[in-house]
Amino acid sequence: MKPNFSGLVVAILTGAALGLLLAPRSGKDTRKKITNDSDKFLKDLQDTISNGFNSIRNQYDDARDNLSSKYNDAVDTVASRTKGAVERVERNSKH
Repeated sequence: MKPNFSGLVVAILTGAALGLLLAPRSGKDTRKKITNDSDKFLKDLQDTISNGFNSIRNQYDDARDNLSSKYNDAVDTVASRTKGAVERVERNSKH
């Protein structure tokens, strides 16, 4: 099943809002907690996005390297077979 990121964000924010409404804290303490929790959430979100981009970049690099290697192998094989065919034709034409 495909993860639903927007649903997760809504659930987190709803839970945070309910927790704040039901918490027995002063306004100043609540605002400070909201600020701290928001900062932590945004940092975690930034880390998650950064890790996702890094993962995508690594997968791209791996695929590019793999494709480049396969291309080079194919070029080498064609060159080798072509050289062999040319040598056979040259040998056969001398006889």
